[in-house]
Formats: sequence, C-alpha cells, structure tokens
Amino acid sequence: MSTLKHFLLLFLLAFMAFSCAETDEIVVIETPYGDMTAILYDDTPIHKANFLKLAKEGKYDSVLFHRVIEEFMIQTGDLSTGTEEKGANYRLEAEFRPERYIHKKGGIAAARMGDASNPLKESSGSQFYIIHGKTFDEEGLLERADRRQYLKLYGFFERMLKSKRYPELTEKYYYHVGQLEEDSTYDFNKAQKELIFNSLPVIEKRFGPQPDPGFEQWAKDIYATDGGAPHLDGEYTVFGQVLEGIEVIDEIATTETDARDRPTSEIRMNVRVVKMKKSEIEQKYGYQYPQQ
Repeated sequence: MSTLKHFLLLFLLAFMAFSCAETDEIVVIETPYGDMTAILYDDTPIHKANFLKLAKEGKYDSVLFHRVIEEFMIQTGDLSTGTEEKGANYRLEAEFRPERYIHKKGGIAAARMGDASNPLKESSGSQFYIIHGKTFDEEGLLERADRRQYLKLYGFFERMLKSKRYPELTEKYYYHVGQLEEDSTYDFNKAQKELIFNSLPVIEKRFGPQPDPGFEQWAKDIYATDGGAPHLDGEYTVFGQVLEGIEVIDEIATTETDARDRPTSEIRMNVRVVKMKKSEIEQKYGYQYPQQ
C-alpha cells in the first residue's frame, strides 16, 4: 500500500471514530401518559448496550409497568408481559458508579434479585425501574443511610443462615421467629434488625469491613431538592436518566394499584431509539456529558 493510501485510510478511520464519538443514542419510552426521553450512560456500557439491543429488537414494546410504588419507583421490563413468551434468562455484571450516578428522581436503574441468591448484585437482563422518590433533609438521609446499611447486612446475614455454618446466629434468629409465632404482636422486624446490627463483627469477620459511605454534599443537595431513593445507592446499577417527560413518572407513580403494587389498569410502553449528535442533546435537553 502506498504512503498516500495508507495516510488516507488512517484519516478515514480516525474520522469515523470521531464521528461515532460525537453522536449518541437516546431512548424514548412511550406510555399512555406521554413520552419520557432518556439518556443512557457511556460509563455503564454493559447496561447501555443491553438496553439498546432489546429496544431496537422491539422486545420492550407493549411491556407492562408491573410494579408501581408512589414516592419510590415505577418498574417495568419483564418481557413476558409483552410479546415474548418468557422473560430474559440472563444477568448483567453490576456497574456501580455511586460517586457519579445516584438514585435521584428520573434515574433509570436495573432491577435484580436479592443478595442471598445474588451475592454479586448482578442486574436483571431486562427489568428496570425509574425513580419517583421523595425529598429528604439531613435527618431523613441519616435514616436512609441506616436503611441502606441494614439491607446490605441483611443480605450477608441471610447467606450465613443458609450456609448452616453459624449455629449461634441461627439459634438467635429462630428464637425471634418462635416469639412471633407465640405472640402475633411481637415486633419481629425490630428484633431482627437489632440482631443483624449486633452481628456486625461476625459479618465483617466473614465478608470484610462494611462501613457505610454516607452521602456526599452534592448528593445531599440533589436529594433535598429533586428527591429520590438514596438507600439504593451503591446497591443497584443506575445506568440512565430521564431528561424530558419527568411528569409522566408522577402520573404512573400515583396510579391505583392492588396489594401487590401492580396497577389495576394496564400501563404498557413502547421504546424507540433515536440517534442524535451529542452537542444537540446537550443543547436540547441541558444534559452535560461527564468529563473523561
């Protein structure tokens, strides 16, 4: 190959790479209450690629919002509620970025199984939720941090019980179970929480130090104004954010639900992918791509 042809080839490849880097694909989630336009994060590439693939293949079309809890989240993505015969049978590696992406209102995060059966906190292959949430002051965030720590320790505690290698913990746990069986007014939840926190030395001996990181000031400011679900930070993968149509979340979150948190009237979605220049996305939606 001549020097000129080699140079032109390198230039073309560089131009193509530059052009691709300057565009992005946003997603539009269409619902009976209106559309939500969202960005998916480049630095959660596994989740972004998986979502875009499912959306482009039409797998998300006609899928239900099957779990809705006001001031918490709206969940969807179970492919078996749409045109597919069954749901996704694979998991995705966790991509936690709590130093950058938190569970603020409009955040898109991956659903997952609990820690006991999913110690690596891997994400569902298709199910996701969009945060509705509520605002929190300093005291409220302290309570949420306590809740987050409890949920994390509970996952470890449950794994230890199932292993049958910690008879003392098992005995203490079933003591409280017996108390509840004898007296329906017994506060089992409180007793279980105390047992788990008192078992912290044993848990840390098995799984290593388990400090709670608290919340950075920038996160506190967001939770005090926009609101969200802070107790999930660092436990579930946040991989996108609604940029437009935030009011649609309010509409879905406040719909009537049954005892299982399922909307009494079906709410289905369609998802389409739109390719745009990054500069256009920033200008139109006010989104700022993070500095690498």
